[in-house]
Amino acid sequence: MAVPTDVIPRRPTLLFIVVLALLFLLMSVSSQTRYLGETRTMFERTVMTIFSPVPKLVHWVGGALQDMYHGYIDMRGAINENLELRRKVASLTTDNLKLRQSEGDLRRLRSLLAYSEQFTMSTSMAQTIMLDTAGRFKSIIIDRGSSGGVEVNDVIANANGLIGRVVLTTKDLAKVQLVTDNNCSVGSLVERTRRQGVVRGNGSTNLQMGDIPSLADVQPGDKVLTAGIDGVYPRGIPIGLVTKAEPGQSLFKTITVKPSVDFGAIEEVIVIHTRKVPPGIVRYAP
Repeated sequence: MAVPTDVIPRRPTLLFIVVLALLFLLMSVSSQTRYLGETRTMFERTVMTIFSPVPKLVHWVGGALQDMYHGYIDMRGAINENLELRRKVASLTTDNLKLRQSEGDLRRLRSLLAYSEQFTMSTSMAQTIMLDTAGRFKSIIIDRGSSGGVEVNDVIANANGLIGRVVLTTKDLAKVQLVTDNNCSVGSLVERTRRQGVVRGNGSTNLQMGDIPSLADVQPGDKVLTAGIDGVYPRGIPIGLVTKAEPGQSLFKTITVKPSVDFGAIEEVIVIHTRKVPPGIVRYAP
């Protein structure tokens, strides 16, 4: 079907007229919606109403971010302060431990000095620098030698009792045989009855006291001292306590003695510079 030629040119003209009418209507409404004394149009008010929450949102977000930033700064400051406090606590704890250790050392030294004053022979102090109780030869090394007046057969003790005797010296060091060594023998006596015998080491933590007759009065708990009859150890140094006293297979008792000294905790010691018996007197026989 053919379209009439007179209808085609009228459509653009009609569309143009509609657009102009709408623009005029918008301008008319915009000018009529102004209130007295207002300079804003309805369009402007609509835009402002729609976007009025935006500043509040921006302000809230800015405040939240600022609070988060300050919170982070405060947290970092608290962490640094906590670390500094931890360092101070560790330092104070170390100082406290050092003071306690110094206090313990002072108590031990005082007890050693008080004990050393009981001897009429000259004494000196030394420090243990090596302990060997696991080997075949039970010994310790002390930090004083011949230059400090230490000689072979000088007796070593502490405030608890007898430790041993010097068997080797150098200029600055000395080796001490412990009373627990297999080759060590000490003339001893039972303090309560004054019965004399010989205490020998057996390589273990205990000692054996021999040469005590089966009929002798020796009881567990008796205190054993050096007798001063062997030419090395002076009289009256504590050796240990009797823990077992039973009749043996021979004419002598089997006596076990627990040492007075804890050989696993020897630190400071007393060196007793004993009066040595000259070999000529020992070997002389008329």
